Amino acid sequence: MKQPIFYCQLDLEHIPYPSPTSPNGTLKDNGCGVCAASMLIENMLGIPFPPEESALLAKACGAREGYGTDLYIYAKALSEHFHIPVRDTEDVEEAMAFLRAGRGMVIANVRGDREGYTGVFSDSGHYILILSAQGDEIAVLDSCYVPGRYDVPGRAGKVRMDGVVAYSTKEVLKADCFERPYFLFSKV
Repeated sequence: MKQPIFYCQLDLEHIPYPSPTSPNGTLKDNGCGVCAASMLIENMLGIPFPPEESALLAKACGAREGYGTDLYIYAKALSEHFHIPVRDTEDVEEAMAFLRAGRGMVIANVRGDREGYTGVFSDSGHYILILSAQGDEIAVLDSCYVPGRYDVPGRAGKVRMDGVVAYSTKEVLKADCFERPYFLFSKV
């Protein structure tokens, strides 16, 4: 796979992303949704949409009023701004069928650690971008990726890296996104 456009939120401490609950917030500590949206637009549509612009849109539409980014609000704003259809589901099979058919990309909301389960893509709530799926394998961009991220106990052996693309399985995704939404963005 050609290496996609990738943004690491850990490099974006210089970009303010305040909210009433996080007045000193930056994209480093709360920018996963913003970065996932930037990577979605740039990789799927080929349009520049850096995290700075993504953060401004998220703030303008009211998606940054609490912790993180409310993707139920932000997905609609992205859809309207870029004229791309979006729908959400909690059904991993629906998300996988959408990806396998090449109809677009998916922003998934992983849940993180919970009793008896170690989160693979995060230890708490986090957004990842799923670029594609072939069979039960998914290709993921994780804005918190740094080397060694998936080598810790509970994550080791569940992700294979190729550059910045993390490959995992539908079963890992399903467990990580337990009772969380997938936002399906269709190509135009």
